[in-house]
Amino acid sequence: MQRWKRYPARSADRHGARTGRPSCTRAAWLAAGLAVTPYVHAGPYGYDLHNVLMPASGAMAGTSLAQPQDVPSAVFGNPATMTQFKGTQFTFGVTFYDPSVKLRHDGTVTGAAFEGNSDTKVFPVPNVAVTQDLHGLGLPVVVGMGLTPVSGIGAHFRQIPESLGAGAEFIIFGVNAGAAAKVTDKLSVGGAATVSFAQLDAGLSSVAAETHAIGGRVSVGATYELPKSTHVGVFYQSKLSHNFNSLFQTGTTASGLPLYSDQEIEQPENIGIGISNSSLMGGKLLLAADFIYKRWEDAEFWQDVFEDQRIFSVGTQYTNGPWRYRAGYGHANDPNRSAPTKLGGLTQVVTGPGGIVIPLSTPVIQYLQATQTEVIYKHRYTFGVGYSGFLMPGLDVDGHVGFQKKESRDFGTHTVADVRSWHAGFGLTWRF
Repeated sequence: MQRWKRYPARSADRHGARTGRPSCTRAAWLAAGLAVTPYVHAGPYGYDLHNVLMPASGAMAGTSLAQPQDVPSAVFGNPATMTQFKGTQFTFGVTFYDPSVKLRHDGTVTGAAFEGNSDTKVFPVPNVAVTQDLHGLGLPVVVGMGLTPVSGIGAHFRQIPESLGAGAEFIIFGVNAGAAAKVTDKLSVGGAATVSFAQLDAGLSSVAAETHAIGGRVSVGATYELPKSTHVGVFYQSKLSHNFNSLFQTGTTASGLPLYSDQEIEQPENIGIGISNSSLMGGKLLLAADFIYKRWEDAEFWQDVFEDQRIFSVGTQYTNGPWRYRAGYGHANDPNRSAPTKLGGLTQVVTGPGGIVIPLSTPVIQYLQATQTEVIYKHRYTFGVGYSGFLMPGLDVDGHVGFQKKESRDFGTHTVADVRSWHAGFGLTWRF
């Protein structure tokens, strides 16, 4: 059992005797800790999406850094690949993502054992992007813009009383605008800027509140065409930072009023390289592979609970007339730290008019990992099909399905998490 302390009503620096087991109090501190975790369980990339839910790339496990097969994957991936899209191209799509999380907790942290599933439902993820080729103006440039969630996670176990109300959601929408230019016939370079809007539901307002923040990042990249229809692409993304003002209650004033602290949460830097070849079987078969390195250990807040992550994905596409058949596989290591000792620079939070002190010890943080950051997916399998000239010339349709098989992990000695997921989506692309 964790030991909770209560502040005297008119003092911020003196601790009184500990309380017994006020479940409403612990529900509040759990909500505070859970507030820092986001929406849409989007493994296997921590909780960053990286094109895994795009109309065509979603069928290739997100593989898209060298030769993407849909417009949003170029706008939100390696911006240099936008030069591969001619004329005007506009894509509108949606993917439905369904995570499944089951927990088994022995009661060490919450005071009561329980077993149950997260009550989250299917999440719709929109994908919208457009590119415009400026060759008609004599410029070897393509510009692009799009909107989609770039990160997200979420789960809740509020329907299970023994979980003490564990649950929160956090979604980051990104608006990307970028441009790419052909430096030579073989070399393209590009850059994109992201303006993000992050919405965080902190659960119970007695410790933390629902709030939002605006952030920004840049992406730069290059592609080079080698002999035999081989493309190589590299890209870099900067951190994406959001500062949530007055998020957590961490103390009380001498008059008994609450004191709040801000919390900065950063999405990590990303470095990636991809390669593709489309010369096989008379140009009908495309093979591609991506590697992405995610620097969680240098990202504010997440560095306390995540380790750096390495991601590898492969994808294939076979073209037969207007039809395109796709498949992919993605693998990533589990980023969760085994024994975290801190969380976002906080050592405690405080809840309620009486000022109950909640210490953020290692078992508590492990419980928060299990209930909210259990992105322990290692394997993703995807399939899809596309058709050119759907209903009319110049209109393409792409669809995909995928699943992440069951993974299990012990968080400390008290909580076990089982996760799995599936996704399905489609997109329409108008090409002018």
